[in-house]
Amino acid sequence: MDFIKKTGSVLGVILIIPFTVFSQTHVARQNLFWMRAMVQSNLNKKLFLVTEIDNRRFYEGNTQHHTIQHNHLHLRINSSVDVAIGQTFSWQDSQFPDAAIKLTVPEIRPFQEVNAVQKINKKVVFSTRVRIDERFIRKNDGVQLLEGYNFNMRYRLRLQYQFFLWKKQNANLKISDELMVNSGKNVNFFDQNRVYIAYEHNFTNKFSAELGYLRWYQQRAQFDTYFQRDIVRLTLFKKINFTNN
Repeated sequence: MDFIKKTGSVLGVILIIPFTVFSQTHVARQNLFWMRAMVQSNLNKKLFLVTEIDNRRFYEGNTQHHTIQHNHLHLRINSSVDVAIGQTFSWQDSQFPDAAIKLTVPEIRPFQEVNAVQKINKKVVFSTRVRIDERFIRKNDGVQLLEGYNFNMRYRLRLQYQFFLWKKQNANLKISDELMVNSGKNVNFFDQNRVYIAYEHNFTNKFSAELGYLRWYQQRAQFDTYFQRDIVRLTLFKKINFTNN
């Protein structure tokens, strides 16, 4: 119970951060919708591979904002903990839907993560994820791509509660918060904060869909300017079992 209380306190502090940081700053507000597909391939009892594709668009003009593709291989340490290594390919489009210059900036991002799950009772599960991103972002001048990449490290902490709604446990409500900070040259320490609430419905034991709302605060290049993004996200999940061993 002490562990639960501590993690709850940490989640409370993280939730407060955006409202204190952004109360006296310049904030650009935007609305987006994200569409994501995730496939989990269970290779054996210890190993599983997750493949994701995420397409992000502005409501305004149905303009492309970001395309991301993740691959991560997980090793189960026990029933509660797994570790993973992964690779992300990212294509970042303009940060404003009405931008006069349309430039797509590629990024290559290896990452490592640890996931832990604690079952509080039959209806509530707490989970946490710690991820480290090594970000290689293509150099650009805002108009065209340049030779080489800029590099920085990013550290991510996500805390999540999952509430099962029915006895069959075929539906659940997720509430999570993720804080991201940077290290490296010419980058701000604070990167972004994401608060998320979603409903997931399991149609079968191998297929489910999730619909959620995400509020995303992100710091821009100038220290006292930020994005506040209100996002509707639809996710389709699929599990594939290659072996029963």
